[in-house]
Amino acid sequence: MTVRSRLVSPVPSSNAWNGTIVRSRFFDALSLLLPNGEAFLIETLESWRASAQLAPGDELGSEIDRFVREEHAHRRAHANYNAALVDAAPLMQPIVERANVITAELAHFSAPMQLALVVAFEHLTAVLAEEIESHRFLLVQNDTRAARLWRWHAREELGHRHVAVCVAKRAGIGRGVLILALLLATGYLATDMLRYTFALCRCDVRAGASRGTLFVDSVRFAGGALPSLLRMARRWFGLLLAPARCAH
Repeated sequence: MTVRSRLVSPVPSSNAWNGTIVRSRFFDALSLLLPNGEAFLIETLESWRASAQLAPGDELGSEIDRFVREEHAHRRAHANYNAALVDAAPLMQPIVERANVITAELAHFSAPMQLALVVAFEHLTAVLAEEIESHRFLLVQNDTRAARLWRWHAREELGHRHVAVCVAKRAGIGRGVLILALLLATGYLATDMLRYTFALCRCDVRAGASRGTLFVDSVRFAGGALPSLLRMARRWFGLLLAPARCAH
């Protein structure tokens, strides 16, 4: 069995695989959002590539191919991950079903805005991935299959984070549209992450977890995450402005 095959079929080993229930549920909530979110990224870039009619041998086309392959792998991995969550806690099934349709409204945006949103979501993912790779608070350094998945995912996101920016540059998407998309994407992601983390923790309470313990864990997590949030806030402003390795 290859390293990748072990990673793309993760099974969260417990509801506290990441040190505490709340910190684990934060990543579990993100996983619920990813399969459909990644489908949106893939479909948007493939649609642009078809309309742009890239010349054979265009380096950007090859970069999009790699991006699509990696995002398909991420999508499969997180679909398996989410199925494992439901197997372990059937109460979570309605939450997973709600998360599966959460990106449907993105289809109502114009094609340029959809492309700008791909840049924005990839930017936010890269900000989180860099925090995971550089520091140890959000994701504990253990060898659970879930933790290995997130570290693998973070490395691949950092490796292809320039692709969406380069596509937007080739498509002539203006900085104003990108900034608006970043604001929208940040609002979507922050709201959904909080909502789904809370919903998963409510399932844990219904399954017998202590409300008091979860409350204390939440306070500790929020306080301990402040340095991470400050670092990510700086990258939120800076990463989008950094030069991208774009093919010409």
